[in-house]
Amino acid sequence: MHQSERPFLYYSIDHLVNFWIDEKFVAFEDEPKAWFFQQHLTNIIDTQPSHIEGPDVDQLRWDMIEAFTVLIKKGYDLIIDEVLLKKEIFQHYAHALCHAQKVYLIKIICDLIESERREKLREDRYVGLTRSIYEKVYLEPPSYDLEVDTTSNPVTQSAVQILSFIRKNNSPLAFLNYVRGAISFKPLAREHFKLMHTWINTPHVNKWWGDKKEWTMEDIEEKYATRVEHYALVNNNKMPMFSFIIYCALTPIGYIQCYNAYEYPREGYVLENLPASLGAIDVFIGEAAYLHKGIGTRSVAQFVHDIVWQYFNHCYVDVDVNNKIAILTYQKAGFKQVKEYIKPAVIGMLMKK
Repeated sequence: MHQSERPFLYYSIDHLVNFWIDEKFVAFEDEPKAWFFQQHLTNIIDTQPSHIEGPDVDQLRWDMIEAFTVLIKKGYDLIIDEVLLKKEIFQHYAHALCHAQKVYLIKIICDLIESERREKLREDRYVGLTRSIYEKVYLEPPSYDLEVDTTSNPVTQSAVQILSFIRKNNSPLAFLNYVRGAISFKPLAREHFKLMHTWINTPHVNKWWGDKKEWTMEDIEEKYATRVEHYALVNNNKMPMFSFIIYCALTPIGYIQCYNAYEYPREGYVLENLPASLGAIDVFIGEAAYLHKGIGTRSVAQFVHDIVWQYFNHCYVDVDVNNKIAILTYQKAGFKQVKEYIKPAVIGMLMKK
């Protein structure tokens, strides 16, 4: 019975696999066992079915998630039924779901005894399979927006509970908390240059970072080749520069760099009356899907904690006065305004270790 006036597309790995094999996920004797299949293991007491993943199952799942990305970008509403058996599954989902306006993580649970009773009534499962995987299905992520216990609730009531939660405009936080906690940094390498070329030519980056010109791959090579070697040239002198690509889960999403503020002259003004041990950072989020989700703030705060404080006791940034989003990002990360310059029109901000 339909409970929602909005159309949803419902998907699970079951749907995709059933394009190839029967409803019990059985690979027959003359079929390749590349994806899912069942294996019966006999012990002293009885014979138990075992759920086996073939060598190609991960790639099948990743391709399915990539397909979801296309649907999400097109604006479809999806219900994705997924068993998060391992951390990598949700890491792959992170990029797809970042393209959605809202993501609700809902944990559907059922008592083992009731699950086994239902299993016996179904024609598309081997009896015993539920017990064999029951302890594995709730590993990731660590939190959810809503938990629905279907042990005693009928399907209709559970659907109403979920829709009621969404209609009350409850803010979905679990997914955003996950992606904000999945930030890491990898040193800039030449393999990232193509990404840098794409990002710097993206309008929201180019406006503030790219000198408002169209960058070529030769421009990227000229500016960033030395940074792969951890330095940049200042008046033909090699000055240390630590450059990193920001990753969210498995996806590269932006760029960040750190250096001694006094070794890199500011354009149009001189640093004065600031602490002696002073690092500086510059950062951009290149992937538009990761904007306005608190990911930039988390990236800055974590980078300062993990990298900058290894070398400096203070961290400095200067921001165009018109770049309100960047100013707010730095404020939320812990920076405080200490300077304001007229020419150029920038705000100097400082964070103390």
